[in-house]
Amino acid sequence: MMENEPRQAERSRLIHVMDEYLEALFARAPGRIRVAPHFRYTEDGQTLPLGAGIWRTLRGRREGAQYFVDPDAGQVEFWGLADEMGEAAIVSIRLKVEGRVIAEAETIVTRPGPFFDPAAVFAGSTAAFHALVEPDARAGREELIRAADIYFDAIELSDGARVPVRGDCRRLVNGVVDSADDPSLVEQGEEHRALDVARQITDGHYGYIEALRDRRYPIVDMDRGLVVCHLVFDHPGDLPRAGGDFPIKSPSSMIFTEIFRVVGGRIEEIWALGSNAIPYGGGSGW
Repeated sequence: MMENEPRQAERSRLIHVMDEYLEALFARAPGRIRVAPHFRYTEDGQTLPLGAGIWRTLRGRREGAQYFVDPDAGQVEFWGLADEMGEAAIVSIRLKVEGRVIAEAETIVTRPGPFFDPAAVFAGSTAAFHALVEPDARAGREELIRAADIYFDAIELSDGARVPVRGDCRRLVNGVVDSADDPSLVEQGEEHRALDVARQITDGHYGYIEALRDRRYPIVDMDRGLVVCHLVFDHPGDLPRAGGDFPIKSPSSMIFTEIFRVVGGRIEEIWALGSNAIPYGGGSGW
């Protein structure tokens, strides 16, 4: 099974643009980047000048990389590991490319915390996540977006029955397996991570999340069944999850990027990145 040649060519070009951006980033040389007059750069929701933020703090690139591409939209997203002043960090970078210049650059940095194990996101076994979907199992752009939207709606409503998701769907949060995990590997108090996604939602294990808002879908790869969503999680701090505890005890919001693989209309796997809290009710910068 082959990908359409013009689309493959544009996909390769966008990845090349990203690689040039990354070379400049790790060389701490923003002057190498060709940007549009209306170029915008954000990092963790804050508008910054090109050359600020991680352009100053990164010290090197570590092994591990993922690329997500939408040739039709001219957008490419990179997930990679970096050395940030001696500590590991997962860096998510989205670029919007217009012709030969970059019009948008959006960065989300995930730093070590309670949920941080990037090995799973960059393991060799992740190749299946990027595999081309058989033509008869592919979904259109709107159908892929709808599957992700239903998932987020279901969390807000604690109604997992509405989600088109496989029972063995694996969700990774900053690389940590957060659904359908081996029960013997789950820590006390986190038993819900062994449940399937729909059961977790219906049982209220994500009841502490008030809203999943400002959803944007900049990248949809129909050939691979992948849809990328950028969004904001709201945690008011006074909503418990199942069991009555409060996993997040003070009001905050978080900027996330989540990627869904959808085959035959059902979600097979979910990858999520994000951890840095922003003021409750804050925006993504877009």
